[in-house]
Parts: sequence; structure tokens; C-alpha cells
Amino acid sequence: MELYALKFKDIFVYVKSQGSLFWLINIYLFFEYVRPQTLYPIINVIPFTKLILLLALGILFLRGKFSPVKNTINSLLFLFLLVIVFSSAFALSPNLAFSNVADFIAWLVIFFLIINIVNTENKFLVFMLAFLIYSFKMSQHSFKGWALGGFSFSKDGSGGGPGWFNNSGEFGIQMCVLLALSWYFFVALKENWSKWKKWVFFLFPFTALTGTISCSSRGALVGSCAVLLTMLLKTKYKIKGVVVLTIVLTLIYLLVPDTQMNRFRSSGTDNTSKVRLEMWERGVDLANHFPVLGVGFKNWGIAQQRIYGLDSMLLPHNIFIECASELGYLGLFVFFLLILYTFINNHQTRRLALQNDPENKFIFNMAHGLDCALVGYLVGGFFVTVLYYPYFWINLAMTVALNNIAKKQLINEEIDTISRED
Repeated sequence: MELYALKFKDIFVYVKSQGSLFWLINIYLFFEYVRPQTLYPIINVIPFTKLILLLALGILFLRGKFSPVKNTINSLLFLFLLVIVFSSAFALSPNLAFSNVADFIAWLVIFFLIINIVNTENKFLVFMLAFLIYSFKMSQHSFKGWALGGFSFSKDGSGGGPGWFNNSGEFGIQMCVLLALSWYFFVALKENWSKWKKWVFFLFPFTALTGTISCSSRGALVGSCAVLLTMLLKTKYKIKGVVVLTIVLTLIYLLVPDTQMNRFRSSGTDNTSKVRLEMWERGVDLANHFPVLGVGFKNWGIAQQRIYGLDSMLLPHNIFIECASELGYLGLFVFFLLILYTFINNHQTRRLALQNDPENKFIFNMAHGLDCALVGYLVGGFFVTVLYYPYFWINLAMTVALNNIAKKQLINEEIDTISRED
């Protein structure tokens, strides 16, 4: 495909030729990940992301007939929303719960728009490229700051700027996602690039990996190692993979400041670990006492105050405990199903891609990248309260969109084959 070379002129001409919906979903991505509205408070009086989504949704329906993408994940997301609604109705504070339901519905809208707008391989490539560039903006800034600081340890670590990724742990998880997706993007398309372009795009996974070190988050570093191990398990070249992984892990060990290594050695005994362990115990206790629907959507803080008499600012620091305590084991079960079907979808996408065109490395490799990105999120999210952050829901949308594209390509190929035979 002509866009594989990532020539600016080709991409510009392609994007220019697309309709308003594709422009809007990419503008949304810019405002969600670059967040100029928080960088420049003077323009923050306008709810840009909400307006963009409402406009895109309105145009999509006003155009009349369209065939919505069908996938089991769609039903599971609706089921997750039902759990949230019932959990809110029986929450410790129903008012607080229902006041936050709109935030989750926004993720459903984003999911729906992405899977129905990003519906061709070229569109997915451009959308993914934009996602990687916005993430690289954070990673290269982090690397530059870390280098200027002499590659030393910083207690607060590096962040990704105002917004979702301001906190070092949240930024670290985004670096795990960038590491996975940018590496497989590089592997899929590098044969179409010049030498200088290969070096530029190699910096994406490289600075993502260093970002998991410079952010000073233990969870992010563990998450990046989980991504690397998953990559090893996926590769056909196991011996070469073991050698490369050994070299990379050795470099990580050498680059990690002594202060940060000492934090790993004190894991479980330092004050931060003790607070997390205490919150995990309380989260499990809440789930056991409210097993079906939990204490209520976004009611973690209320539960800490009313049941334990604790500061409501103390968070669960674990996506699974966050889910189980607020939405019960029913919510946790549906969340596990969403995770499972992400892997199932990506496996099916790879099978369809090989069946359609064994030479098409892009769709095949990006399905691997989405798997590894999810692993990075799940491992990193084991230590941070980020269930309703973009990581999981955007990854889910990309997974379904890519699966839909693979299905469409196979159907089109079969139609072409039948036409040639006739």
C-alpha cells in the first residue's frame, strides 16, 4: 500500500480526501492525548472533546443508513454499562454514582465512533500513526528531561503533561502501551522505509522503554518487562528473542538508578507498599461484603469514609480491586470477559490477515501490538487506579476496528475471487 512508506505528501493527500467523520475522530484524538485545552487554560472554557464527539455522532446518524460494526465486545460493553447502572442504583451514594455515569457513557460513544469510522486499513494506519506521534511527544520530552538530569532518580518521576498522564504512574502505563504498539508498527512497516526513517521510528519504542524508567514508577517498569516477555512468547525466533531480551533487560538494569533499585528491594515493606496493601485488603473486604454489585460506581471514597472512617482520598491502586469493590464480582466478571475477548479478537484478526494475504504484515503485527499493549496496561494497572482512563477503552476500540477491517478485506477478496472465476 502506498501509505506504508509514510510519506508526508501521501498521508496529507489521503487525509485531505477523507470525509468530516474521519477528520473529527482524529481531532478528538489530538484533544484527548495532546490536550492543548489544559496546556493553555485560556481555551479551556470550551468542552472540546464533548463537542467533537457529539458532532461526529450527529453526522453519523444524520447521514442515514449505515451498517454498524457487529462484535461480541459490543454486547459485553453494554452489559458492563448495565452493571454500572444497577450498581449506581444500589450504591452507598446513588447521587454520586449517577453523576459519574455520563463519563463512562462517553467511553462507549468514543468506542462506537472509532469502530464505525476507522473502517479501512489506510484509516487505521493514519489513526494509529497519530496515536503514536502524540504518545511519542510525551516519551521524547521525558527522555530529554531525564538526560538533562544526568539520568538520575527523581522522586516524582517524569509525567506526560497535564491531563490523563500527568502522574508518573499513569504516564508510565502509557509508555508501556507505546512500547508495544510502536514496536509492532516498526516491525510491520520498516521494509518500506529509508534508513533515516527507520531510526526515527525506532526512537518511539526506545524512548517509551526509557520512559518507564524515568517515570520512577515500579509498576510501569514491571509492566514494560511484561510487554517484553509477551513479545518473546509471541515471536517465532525464540533463541534470537531470548538473546535480545537478555540484552535489553541487562541495559534496563544498568540504566535504573540505584535509588530506584532500592525501592524495588523495599517493595512490600516501604510506606507506599504498606498503604497499597492495606487498600487492596479493604477493597477485597468491600467486594466480599457487597459481592454482587459492589459499594457503587465511583463510591470507593464514600465507602472509605462510612465503613472504615478513612480519608476518602486514599485510592484502591489496582484496577481489578477498583472494579470488584465498586461493581462487585459481577462487574469484575464482565471486565474479565472484555479482556478475554480482546485477545480472542486479536487472535482472529491475525488468522484472517494470514488467510487474506500472508504478505500483509501490518494488520497481523498490529493485532500482536494490541495484545502486548493490553498486557502492559493490565500489569501496570495492578498498581494504579486507572480503570476508567483511556488505555483500556481506546485499545478495545482499536481491537474491534482492526478485526472489522480484517473481516471486510477477506470478504472483498472472496468477492473478487468469485468475480474472476465468473
